[in-house]
Amino acid sequence: MKKRLLLSALTCGVLLGTTGLQAQTDKKELVQNVMQKEVKDHKQAPKEIVAGMQNTFAALKAMQANKKDEAKKALEAATKSFDAALKADPSLDIIPIDERFQAYAFMGSSDVIEARLKLAQQLLKAHDTQTAIAILTPLKDELDITVISIPMKIYPVATKKALDELNKGDDKAAFAAIAEAMNSLVIASAIVPTPLLVAQDLIMEASKLDKEKKEDAKKLLAAAKEELKRAELLGYVSRNEADYKLLNEDIEKIEKEIKGKNAVVKLYETLKNDFKKIIDNTKISKMTPQEIAEKKVNDFEKEEGQKAVKEKDEFKQEAQQDEKKTVK
Repeated sequence: MKKRLLLSALTCGVLLGTTGLQAQTDKKELVQNVMQKEVKDHKQAPKEIVAGMQNTFAALKAMQANKKDEAKKALEAATKSFDAALKADPSLDIIPIDERFQAYAFMGSSDVIEARLKLAQQLLKAHDTQTAIAILTPLKDELDITVISIPMKIYPVATKKALDELNKGDDKAAFAAIAEAMNSLVIASAIVPTPLLVAQDLIMEASKLDKEKKEDAKKLLAAAKEELKRAELLGYVSRNEADYKLLNEDIEKIEKEIKGKNAVVKLYETLKNDFKKIIDNTKISKMTPQEIAEKKVNDFEKEEGQKAVKEKDEFKQEAQQDEKKTVK
């Protein structure tokens, strides 16, 4: 594995390693395959940038210990490293420096998930919010990928500013500049729903079976549909509803064809391509679930506020009309 500047967290949830596996699919292996591919595709940052980052952290640590001379040396070294990196490639912009993984697993069937959702709804209606939250919290079956990148058009400028302020004797301004550099780091996240990976793997397995093994193929396709249902109930495909429906239609076409002439090679290829599309689309995430939730809350509050204003205006108009009638 490539070296990481920050402490990489290749952490899998306890459930992932201790619970049983569905059908013939190894969820743990599927998740590990995704992580290995991501690590392989992750390009190593230039060594000068890595050195610059290390020296910036050393400067921050020195300043916290009130060791100004050490902080100056570290910032000088950081500036030298960043200048060398930009001189070698002036086009450097957003450079990934660290990749982190966190896996969660919920092994319950679609029926179990649906039961939890219904119970949570009842509890929320009864204002038993904390219990509802406790019931919903485990409903995660995913691999979270977080990539931390350094903006080379901002970060080196901030470290130079910190060095200038330190040379002027303004410790507070220097510390603020280093904090500014740290806060400029770009954090991008993506979520890979495990049920979609499992469903895709089941389809791949079914496509490799001999045409005579119709019952085995049916069982694998049924298991794939169950995983798609789990993905839907867990909320992973709501933003890709059309793609999700297409997957189910693809599977149904194969199920019908298996009962007939069993000429399914092209249908499997179509299904594989559609799976790749929905998984890629699901991974793209410009907002975290928390940010999405916050946006929905803000949108709802705005909508409710507009309704209140509208109702107020309507009430005012009705009152004015009633007043005119009374005067007459």
